[in-house]
Amino acid sequence: MRQQGNASFVDILNALRIGELQSEHFVELISKVNTSRVATGEFSIEKALRIYPTNQQVNDHNQAVLEHFRAKGTTMFKIKAQAKLIDATRNGKHIDIDTIIPSDINKTGGMPQKQEITVGAKVMLRSNIDVGKGLVNGAIGHITEIIWPCFRRAPIYETDIPSVRVDFANKGIHIIHPKSVFPAKFSYGTAKRRMLQMVLSWAFTVHKMQGSTVDYAVIYLGQKLFAAGQAYVALSRVKSLEGLPIEESDYAKLSGEKPCNTEALLEMNTMRNHPITYD
Repeated sequence: MRQQGNASFVDILNALRIGELQSEHFVELISKVNTSRVATGEFSIEKALRIYPTNQQVNDHNQAVLEHFRAKGTTMFKIKAQAKLIDATRNGKHIDIDTIIPSDINKTGGMPQKQEITVGAKVMLRSNIDVGKGLVNGAIGHITEIIWPCFRRAPIYETDIPSVRVDFANKGIHIIHPKSVFPAKFSYGTAKRRMLQMVLSWAFTVHKMQGSTVDYAVIYLGQKLFAAGQAYVALSRVKSLEGLPIEESDYAKLSGEKPCNTEALLEMNTMRNHPITYD
């Protein structure tokens, strides 16, 4: 459905899904391994989304883009989350709040403890803010303005956390304010962390991109692919071959000894040959 009107791309994806890539498919994919494309326009380091198999690659790339901004002399801001215990079910008066805050950001409303931001940063929302406006977990945009408390132009205190104005493209430009509430560890009740409800998003893992659709992305198909189906999921996030440069490739990963799940393939063929009808 994502690639409607792109017959050659659909053909490649269908062949990859069932482990039947042909020589012409490999030729087409090899033609996309072109580092010169990953330099300007939608594929520049500041704009392009990259899809990797591992979290380490994602973190490394996000840091590399921050360093790119820093090298240009861009003003960067490091912010640290504020946290406190609310609705306590146990006496936490003498407890270090950091010891009862989960370390996994998936358990803190998606909010990291620390964040580095700048105007121009590509970010993704990590919680539903306004479903009616499309400001939901997974929405991607870029920061156009950093708004500090009391109309200041820069932070004064270490505890200062700004709001940010984010351009979400077809969803419009919206101001995102810091906030997050989540269960504390060890049954201490509820914790509140004030932090921007977003993370840097110049890169994502294949796993995080499941269900997403993008116009442009730089795809990694190298040796670090480690699970069946990762290449297919990564490639199929993009709508067309024109929006798809490949950063690195190892085509042995696309034609392994067990290229497909035969049981799943049989089930797909059964469904195609015996479609469900409704009276």
